[in-house]
Amino acid sequence: MRASDKHTRRSDCMKLSPADQKTVNDFMRNYVDRSYKTPMNAVRLSAEHTDAHRVAIFNVCNILLKEGIPFYTEVRLSCGCIPDIVCPTHISPFIEVLSSETMQMFEDLKLHKYPEEFQKRSTSGKLKSFIFIRAEKDIQKEDLF
Repeated sequence: MRASDKHTRRSDCMKLSPADQKTVNDFMRNYVDRSYKTPMNAVRLSAEHTDAHRVAIFNVCNILLKEGIPFYTEVRLSCGCIPDIVCPTHISPFIEVLSSETMQMFEDLKLHKYPEEFQKRSTSGKLKSFIFIRAEKDIQKEDLF
């Protein structure tokens, strides 16, 4: 079942189920710097990113939108980090698009800034709370799910 099957769509907006709304509210309350506005399902792009990075972010968000998964972009977290895409429900909370940055750079420079609960790894060593996408790759739905 697609995530969108659990949501009510009204023209250009998405009404979340009560359980998903609680998940989003809890995430925002616990981790997001509330002094910044964070509109749901709106792609916010940064001039500091490369063209490939911005296109990849848009393509990922387009897939999420089609699947009915709520997302936020350029969200300033309380810890000071600004992940590319935040998805509090259904899939990993953070999607990072790597362009000029490598996985090693992310781990060395950014990972330690995230709350400890988001730094956990699976037995394979993969970070549980992150999905990493290469900006130069043609992004498919399977890359996210």
